[in-house]
This record gives sequence, C-alpha cells and structure tokens, in this order.
Amino acid sequence: MVTSTDERRFYHVLIRVVFVVVTAGSLIALFGEQFWLAELFTHFRLYYVLIQALLVLIFLHSGRRVLMVLTILFAMPNVWVVGPYLTPLMAGKSATAGIGTGSGIDIIALNVNYRNDEYARVAAYLREQSPDIIVIAEFTPAWREHLNFLHESYPYHLGDARSDPWGLAVYSRLAFSQAELIDLAQTNTVHARFIVTAGDTPLEFFTVHLFSPKSSVLARGRNRQLEDLADRVIASEHRQVIVGDMNLTPFSPFFSQFLGRTGLRDARRVDGFHVTWPASVLPLWIPIDHALVTPERNAVRVHAGPDVGSDHFPLEILVAEKAVDTSR
Repeated sequence: MVTSTDERRFYHVLIRVVFVVVTAGSLIALFGEQFWLAELFTHFRLYYVLIQALLVLIFLHSGRRVLMVLTILFAMPNVWVVGPYLTPLMAGKSATAGIGTGSGIDIIALNVNYRNDEYARVAAYLREQSPDIIVIAEFTPAWREHLNFLHESYPYHLGDARSDPWGLAVYSRLAFSQAELIDLAQTNTVHARFIVTAGDTPLEFFTVHLFSPKSSVLARGRNRQLEDLADRVIASEHRQVIVGDMNLTPFSPFFSQFLGRTGLRDARRVDGFHVTWPASVLPLWIPIDHALVTPERNAVRVHAGPDVGSDHFPLEILVAEKAVDTSR
C-alpha cells in the first residue's frame, strides 16, 4: 500500500534528480565551444531556464534555501543567453507594430525534408502564403517536379536539385541583379547568393543549409561553413539577409561568434522565441532555422509557420524595405 509518506519521498527524490540533471546540462553547456558533445547541450537552454524557474519556486516553498540559491546560480548563464528572446513575449510587444501590409519583402524558408512526400501540403501552403521569395532546402528532383507550378508566379529562380539532403532552390518575384550558387567551405553542398533591389537599395541574400552536427566531423564541417559564410558577408559592401537552416540555435557559442564577427543581427529577437525543429509531438523543439540581417535592414516579423508535413516548421519573415526602429 502506498502511503502519503511514500509519495512525499518519491517526489523529493524526483525533484532532486531533476535538479541534478538540469544542473549537469547547464554546466556541460558552458564547454560548448571546446567540445562537440557539450555544444549539443547548449541548444536546450530555454528548457533549462523553465525547469530551473520551477525548481526555484519549489525550493522557496519548501524552505530549501541552499538548493534555491544553487539553482539560481546555475541558471544565470542560461538566462543571460535566453533572456533576450523571451523579453518581447514577456513585454507583450512586437516589432511588427506600425508595419502595414506590403511595406516589406515577405520570405518563406522551408526545409522540406528530402525523404518527405507531402508535396500537396507544401504546395497548398505556398500558394496560400504567396510570399515574395521562397527558399527550399533539401530540394530534390521530386520536389522540383511538384513545385514546378511556382515558375508561373516566380519568374526568377535558381537552385540545384539533388537526391541527398544538400539540394537547394530559390524562387523570387523580385528580379536578381546578381545570382549564383555557392559551395561553402568546399563541402559539396548547395547554397545561394543573390541580390535584389528593395526600394532604391540593393539587398544581398545568402540562403543556406549547413551541416547538421550529428558527429564531431560534421560539427567541424558546419563551423567551417560558418567561417566561409562570415568571410563572404564581411567582404561584401551590400546590406544583407541570411536565411535558412543553419543547424544550430541562438544559444550555441558558434552562433554568437558568427554574429559578433559579421555584425549581423538575429532577426528572431524582434518577435521572441519561435521554434522550427522538429515538427513532431516531442516537446523539445529548438530554433535552428534563422533570419539574420544587417542592423540597417531590419526584419520586422519572424514567425514559425504551420506543420506542412516536413520535419521542420517553415520560417516566415518580413524584411522592411526601409530601416525600422525596433528598439522601442
């Protein structure tokens, strides 16, 4: 027979196990720059913060001051990284305020998953949204065939369809003044660079799909791709937008290093935390699809779209044609 004493003992043990696990994850994440496996722990810092906030309340209520203080201390590095993405949500304000329809460039970036055959769902979604620019990662010959209808509305396009996960395509209503496919860090992957005119200003896009860090070798390959991409951004005189599946979260040290080196801004901050992977029932979603912009070319909306059958949610972006003050 289970007694109330047994239940209390069980919950006390459970709470301590949760404390140990979250604390261990937080500590391991601090070494994300040095070790490949440790970087994987950085991607879940939002969940560490949420659990640590709950633990603080539990320890405060139960009078366990030492555990409460320890939890707060271990939470501080996580709060430092995650906090800027939660501030817009807690403040209840969005950078989209005052931005009217048609005042910017609408972009949808979607990793369709090269093994996915939900062609009709993706096609219906793209028809309904009808953005100015569409970026498709994991673009295969089958996807090229099923998205061929886009050529009617998007006269400007470039891409390479491949049977592996590294094909990519861009469809645009806006004319390209320059356009090319690039292979970042000579990794035999497809990415695109193109320039369109926004208002009277040339705007340079890099659309990317970087390696997934499933091993130390792939993690090093992704980091080389980031370095090559940063070199190209720094060498350019244009204002820029980087869009795509970068296979790292804003909480990775390599992400912050990339922003620091290029001077780009994470557009996700304007609207808060929006997860894009995996599109499944598991409640451990993380944001690995991104929109990065130069400070002068502000993104005024970044949202995750609906489930369209892929393992990624689409990323919906509105880039202002003119600079917008998002600091208020």
